[in-house]
Amino acid sequence: MKIGNNKGFTLIEVIVVAGIIAILAGILVPIIFKEIDESKITRASADIKSISTVMFVFRKDTGAWPLMDGNCSPTITFLTGAGNLDPNLAGLGYDTSVATSFDAHFSSNTNNCYSPNWKGPYIAQVSADPWGNAYITNANGFAIAGQPVWIISAGPNRQLETNANDTALQGDDIGVRIAGGSAGGAGAAK
Repeated sequence: MKIGNNKGFTLIEVIVVAGIIAILAGILVPIIFKEIDESKITRASADIKSISTVMFVFRKDTGAWPLMDGNCSPTITFLTGAGNLDPNLAGLGYDTSVATSFDAHFSSNTNNCYSPNWKGPYIAQVSADPWGNAYITNANGFAIAGQPVWIISAGPNRQLETNANDTALQGDDIGVRIAGGSAGGAGAAK
């Protein structure tokens, strides 16, 4: 038997390969996580633009913003999608006293308030943002001249920082201003 003819890896070769793999992982993992974070921001921006488009088509068809409550009175102050709500909404000036979901206006014609011009469903469902929070709109702003109206997500930090009266996004919030404010008209999604 010859001992010198054994084939295999030495301990040093295994350690060198493991070191190379660790170095590559150290370089690639942060890049991959950064891309995942950026894709979530991109998805939230796209969702907000879709909701905005739906809202304008709804307005064009019905001649009204989505403000009708169960009695067909224009008293809705706050629209929300699925997901968690920031507990500090009132502190930021959002009136949640008469809240309803986007779905109640865009997926179905609640109590036929918008008949006969409602041509929906306009969107199947407004789901949560990529971080599990609800997209929201301060709908009471439609009735107040100069009041900004936002479709907004709290963003990656999951904490809403944009006040209902702000004319620009704050912090890492992602949104679009669709009415009101000093500039009027639409704002750009962040």
